[in-house]
This record gives sequence, C-alpha cells and structure tokens, in this order.
Amino acid sequence: MKVKIERLDHQGRGIGKINNKTIFVYNALPSEEVDVEILKENKKIMEGKVTKYFVTSNKRVEPICPYFIKCGGCDLMHLAYPDELIYKENKIRQIIDKFTSLPLHIIKPIVGNNNKNYRNKITLHVDNKIGYYAKKSFDIIDIDTCYIALPVINDILKKLKKINLNNVYEVVIRVSNYNNDKMIILKTKDSINEKYFLENLKDVVDNIIIYQDKKYYVLFGKGFIEDKIGNYIYKISPDSFFQVNTLQAKNLYDKVLDYLKPNSNDKVLDLYCGTGTIGIYISNYVSSVKGIEINKFAIDDANYNKKINNIKNITFECLDASKIDKIKDDFNSVIVDPPRSGLDKKTINYLINSKAKKIVYVSCDPITLARDLEVLKDYYEVIEITPFDMFTYTYHVECVCLLLRKN
Repeated sequence: MKVKIERLDHQGRGIGKINNKTIFVYNALPSEEVDVEILKENKKIMEGKVTKYFVTSNKRVEPICPYFIKCGGCDLMHLAYPDELIYKENKIRQIIDKFTSLPLHIIKPIVGNNNKNYRNKITLHVDNKIGYYAKKSFDIIDIDTCYIALPVINDILKKLKKINLNNVYEVVIRVSNYNNDKMIILKTKDSINEKYFLENLKDVVDNIIIYQDKKYYVLFGKGFIEDKIGNYIYKISPDSFFQVNTLQAKNLYDKVLDYLKPNSNDKVLDLYCGTGTIGIYISNYVSSVKGIEINKFAIDDANYNKKINNIKNITFECLDASKIDKIKDDFNSVIVDPPRSGLDKKTINYLINSKAKKIVYVSCDPITLARDLEVLKDYYEVIEITPFDMFTYTYHVECVCLLLRKN
C-alpha cells in the first residue's frame, strides 16, 4: 500500500495514514512516499515496513551499519545527524507541551554527541549465532561488528565468533575508556567448560565473569573494571550501572554541576545514586553529599569509589528511595537520577515537604519526567531543561533539569 509519511513518532517510526487509520512505518522519514507491507494491525493502528520508496527525503543518509534495517539496536541511523538532534529536541518539546503546562522556552538546545563509536558496553544474545535481537522480535541478527561500540569491543566480538559458545545464552562486554580494562560476562543456564573459555578468552580480556543461578562469579581477573569521568575513577562491577557513553557523561555531569551552582556550605542529597558517580563528581564543591541507592552491589562500588578517590565528605546508604522519609532532612539541594519509571509518589512527597531549595533532575525518560515536573511545579519553579544526546542513532533522549523552590 502506498503511504505518505507525515512525521516521526517518539520511537523514530514514520507515521502515515491508510484509510484514515494510522500506520507506523520502520525506516521511513517525513515527506517520503513509500510502498508498505503490513506487519501488524488492530482496530486502531497498523505497523509496517517499507518495500519500495517512491519519494525519498533529502534528510535520508546511508546507514553506516549493514545490519541497521533488521537489527533492533538503532532506530535513526538513516537520518542525517543534525536532523536527528532536531528530532530529539522537538520530541522533548512535544512531550513537555502535551503532558505539562510548562512554558517551552525553558527547553534549551540539545547537547550533541561528538563520538559516534560511543558504547562502552554491549549485550549480545546467543543461539547458534551471536548478535542483537531483530526489531520487535527475539530473532537474533548475526553480526560481525557493532558500529556504535568502542573498537576494542569489536575485537573481542571477533574472538567470540571463532569459539564454541555452547550453553551460553547471553554475553555482555564492558570496556573502559580510561585504561582499556576489558570484561566479558558469560550468562549460562547450565554448567560450561570453564577451562575452555579461560584458554580462549584470557588473551583478549582482563576479566571473565560467569553468571549462573542469578549469581556472578569470577573465572579470571579481579572481577571488575575501572573507568574515569573527569578527574574521578569509578569501579564497574558486572551488574553495576555505568553510563554507556563515557565522554558524553562528563558533559552531562558538568551540566548537573552548572545547575547546582554549589558552594562550600551546601548539603546535597543524591537520590538513586548508583555507584556514586554524580555525588563524587560534585563532592569537591560542597560541604557534604549523602547518596541513597537500593542496589547493595552498587553501594559497595560507591564506597570503593569514595575510597580510591579519597573523598571524605560523602556517605552512602542502601535504601529504597520510596523510604526516604527515614533520612534526616537537612539538605538544601537534591540530585535525582531515577530509572525510567521516574519518581514514586513517596519520593515526590518527600521533595515537596523537604527543606531543599534546589532540585537537579536527571531523566532518561521524558514522559515520566514530564509527569513528575507537572506535580513538582506547584512547589518548585522549573527553570531549565537541557536535553542530551547520550544514545546516538536511537530515539532515546536524556535530560537535565533545574528546579528552584518557590517562596
């Protein structure tokens, strides 16, 4: 069926109409006219893929990755990068406009990503072949190279392609920008030939980790890697969260620091602190930092990071953020960096009733961000929102927001 694409949705799909029914089309751009094969249909919408282009957009570019059409890893590699940034900035504007009553002038220009081979971590699926899942499918696309990963990751992948991965269902590769530390995690449901993997992988990685029965254990190496953001070194354990785009993470943390405008008397609460990366990054400018995180292993890493960076004015506590009312409220600034689900009601109530004069909100999901800002705006003025392109070629957008307590 011939369709004219009107715009992109928030997942990077082209949107058109067939008989007044909306259709979402993969690998299609605004103003393009395409022939579409229907993949899925219900009473309200359809999904489809392009079988032929009648008219193509002048913003279309040749994807750098030969797997792009099938692979589910990237969404926007067919769109010229300046236009990808425009799309992402407009996406934030549309979501803020739809779900809040905030003025749009508070949204600042998006901060672009200068490094296109940015990923320091990839997760590969294994089933007689190794690669990423196809779009909207659990079929594995066999790949030789991930074109958005650090080059050393692809060196490790080439080695994996040559060995037998029997009983392994998933492989995670993590690499440090700082000292080229390399970790491979082999996830298995059954026992594996450890000697075989040790002999075949110890020359290409510094750490081999086995994940079985919901537990990690070290087969080879020290069991973690270290990376650096700014002047600070951070430990990354097998299940620790760490920004996959290390260089852009520094730009994001600098914006947190800029919004915080800290002084030596500030007491900062760092909610959802993970391994303490942001709290440690801003610690030199404030009186004290208190980090709260539910993941015990992340807290262990945070305390390690505190020690190796010789930070004296930061403490960490393993606690669910929804139980934050147990923490003494003597903070004048709060940093929140929640998961995609955003802030829960108890955390929002804590922020509303706290003594905090300032909140810096780091968000990985603009819709839950908009939801939370719409509640908080009655108590805090939302001063600025700065989008960041942390995940180039995907539809994801990170944001950093500044909120100031109303008098």
